[in-house]
Amino acid sequence: MASPERHTYYMSLKRRRDGWEILYNIGSEGKLMTVLRLNGKKADKIFEGVVKALAKQGAVVPSRVSDDEKVYAIREDLGPVIGAYFILVRRARNIEKWGSFLDDLLNEQYIGLAKAFSTFLELAIELSKSVQAGTSKRKYALSPIVVEALSTSLKQFVNKMIKLSEGY
Repeated sequence: MASPERHTYYMSLKRRRDGWEILYNIGSEGKLMTVLRLNGKKADKIFEGVVKALAKQGAVVPSRVSDDEKVYAIREDLGPVIGAYFILVRRARNIEKWGSFLDDLLNEQYIGLAKAFSTFLELAIELSKSVQAGTSKRKYALSPIVVEALSTSLKQFVNKMIKLSEGY
């Protein structure tokens, strides 16, 4: 008999006065560390796309759902991938393109890229620690400066990997 899965990655969608906000958290449900926050006009669409893609893989479990908040636990092996994906879609214009990419990534169309995404999230966390070392106010584990820079880099990296997989 398989042991129950232990979820340490959570994503939530919360209604704010000025729209929706996605929070990506790591830890146990009783003690979560907010790693990343995304908001904007398409935050709800991004969130729903991630939930749909993860549901196809059986990799997401609703934890708390109401009209103003949706919280989902993400399967441990895909938690870091989704964290890096949220970095990728920060300020992205073409949400449909990146949603399609996420489906392909989770369906293992891009060999090794999921592992690269996990490593990318670790890199973002480590860089953020050094950038935030001198500040006493640390609201999120990822520095907005680091996330902004890495988001652009990750988009370029993924575009190159897509071209490589298509054989140019």
